[in-house]
Amino acid sequence: MIFKHENLIIDLTGRKGKLYQDNKLVFMGDGYRCITMMVRNSKDTIPVREKFNAQLTTREKCKLTLSQKTNADTSL
Repeated sequence: MIFKHENLIIDLTGRKGKLYQDNKLVFMGDGYRCITMMVRNSKDTIPVREKFNAQLTTREKCKLTLSQKTNADTSL
């Protein structure tokens, strides 16, 4: 999947995600990191958040679950 927004292009078609800014490669690696970098570097983040809502929500749920599990383990 390739998504263009403002001066940013994200390419999630291969094994590694790629983020381009002004047609220059600025990051190649984990797809989730590409998405979060695109959100941080966008002036208007709403279209990016809407496009990748499923990925962002899933990752946040995992972090929350892990945090709750860690807190439960330490309270014993």
